[in-house]
Amino acid sequence: MLRQRLAAAALGLPMLFLMLWLNWFLRRAGSPDDLPVLIIVLLIAGASGLEVSKVIKQRYPRAHPVNGLYAALIVPFFVHAIGLDVTGGEHNPGMLIDSLGIVAAVMLLGINIYADIEHRKGAGIIENLIVLATGLYLGGTLSCLVLLCRTPLHEIAVAFLFVLIFGLDTAAYFGGKHFGGLPLAPQISPKKTISGSVCGLLATIALAFVFKAMPAGAGAADVPAWWNLGAQLPWPALLWMGLSAGILGQAGDLLESAFKRWGGVKDSGTIIPGHGGFLDRFDSLFLAAPVCYLLFVLFLQHAR
Repeated sequence: MLRQRLAAAALGLPMLFLMLWLNWFLRRAGSPDDLPVLIIVLLIAGASGLEVSKVIKQRYPRAHPVNGLYAALIVPFFVHAIGLDVTGGEHNPGMLIDSLGIVAAVMLLGINIYADIEHRKGAGIIENLIVLATGLYLGGTLSCLVLLCRTPLHEIAVAFLFVLIFGLDTAAYFGGKHFGGLPLAPQISPKKTISGSVCGLLATIALAFVFKAMPAGAGAADVPAWWNLGAQLPWPALLWMGLSAGILGQAGDLLESAFKRWGGVKDSGTIIPGHGGFLDRFDSLFLAAPVCYLLFVLFLQHAR
């Protein structure tokens, strides 16, 4: 299990940060699209949406197998398009991609839901509403990564959030393994322990202070070097973000565990070795992303 986790991290982390670097490079070249970040969001949201459909299908066998994918893609395309319109990039290729994506996702989802309800005479309303709600939840929360990239800190803010979440999951896993102790929520996820939860929370706080302690680099004012995060925000801001990511990240993890238990599955998928599916790997991100985005906006406005 540990080898699989390390192998997945060795492959996935460089790809993630390569995409963030590509976004930075394209933005410096004059492109306002933030398409690499949008691709990250669409990949996580879409794969998670497919896994949502899989879990719901365990509970409702006649539920459509891919409607979760379509529902999860609507909000990211919409949020990205709104951002381009605000920044004056409405004539860029990104707007065309967003328009096609929104139309395709809404049409495919609408056709499938209508056909299902019509064929089953209304019997599929409940599962279709659940799919729609969970898909919008996934896409809506993950869209905050696109919004984070539109803040003055751009990719730095997105990378910071991912570091917090990965630090949380890693510390909670190893802390729980080492210290053991009482389960955190035995009815929802028996393997999660209070000691692991505390270790995860301490890790996010420590990582926030590590970013604050890093010396400021000589980046441009509008595109600071990644280590300049501490120079842009006061330490209370980073502390609040560390606390929020630590608490809400674990809340998102428990919410996803409760959803899987409701659906009667152990893992949402098998695509990521040692972790399970995309839902299993990124569940801590869903609730943490919106709150960290709001905190970034709040403290950046206050710093001005």
